[in-house]
Amino acid sequence: MSVLEQALGLPRLETAISDVMTPLHTLARRLALAGLLFVPTALSAAETETSTESHAPATTRAHTPRPIAPAEPTGTGLLLEPPLDLSAFTREQFIEKSSTIGAHRIHRPWTSPVIALPPHPRTGAKGLTEREVMDYMVEARRLFDEGKAVPVSDIGLISTQEDVVRQPMFNHISGFSNDAVRVYLLVQNTASDSGWSYFSIVQDLTLTPALDYFAELKATGPKFEGTSCYKCHSSGPLGIHPVREDLVLDAELAAGLNQFIAEQPRSRFHFPPDSPKPEPGKPLTLKFCSRCHSEDGDRDTLYQVHSHPIRVLVDFGYMPPNRRLKPEEIAELKEWLEQKP
Repeated sequence: MSVLEQALGLPRLETAISDVMTPLHTLARRLALAGLLFVPTALSAAETETSTESHAPATTRAHTPRPIAPAEPTGTGLLLEPPLDLSAFTREQFIEKSSTIGAHRIHRPWTSPVIALPPHPRTGAKGLTEREVMDYMVEARRLFDEGKAVPVSDIGLISTQEDVVRQPMFNHISGFSNDAVRVYLLVQNTASDSGWSYFSIVQDLTLTPALDYFAELKATGPKFEGTSCYKCHSSGPLGIHPVREDLVLDAELAAGLNQFIAEQPRSRFHFPPDSPKPEPGKPLTLKFCSRCHSEDGDRDTLYQVHSHPIRVLVDFGYMPPNRRLKPEEIAELKEWLEQKP
């Protein structure tokens, strides 16, 4: 140790610097997580190590995502069933049931709502094989089961309300991506069920427009689905809408993943031979919907087969995304919904 270091008392100086930097480091990390500070490098040795693994966060958030608006019915008269009354269902019950999937798998710390996957092994691929799609689905499940995903846990609006389930539907929704794919994993369970079901969506980004694969992940592996999934999913994954504001474990994570979903590319639906496209009915050509949902819009055309999510998302004020429909527009939409295919 030099004379200068002895004079300054280097060990004491290092301790003092550490005492100052530790809270600054913590503050920087919190600002970065809040989207108020961009940090181009890892914030800690532990995070540096994590970022080299295949399940590292994909990006550092540059800003705080817009919160998801609370689900409140607006009384449009579009719903086939009255809004489900969940006033007696508590947040404690929600957490207890959600945790039966394994508490180590959910409500995890995160820096990005989407997990980065390794690069696709086939450079310059133009269209994934079904085996490659299945492999991505299996990998998403593995990461979730090992506690390496960052799932949004909620009770979902669309799967709970209306005439489909009519009881709380518990969801754990995870997102993953690389340059070739966007992968989503949905682990789902109703209030009356004991076991959890696994579903996945893979969006093949090597094609234009992207191609969406839907599957249930069974014990024997992924089984592609089309007919039933298409009734709610006309254009990739649906946005996240908790049925009640307190029935989501991490509202900021939900908003972040929701933003990622909203930025998805226009896509088309893959129908396997044994699960064909259902009879769609009449297309929705009303201008206030077809501005986005049309052949040349940001999202695919909506048909009468999609009536369930249309009724729920419009009545609860989520569609259109930037305004509420006028009474005369609601009347037009209701007339279209009630038409026979």
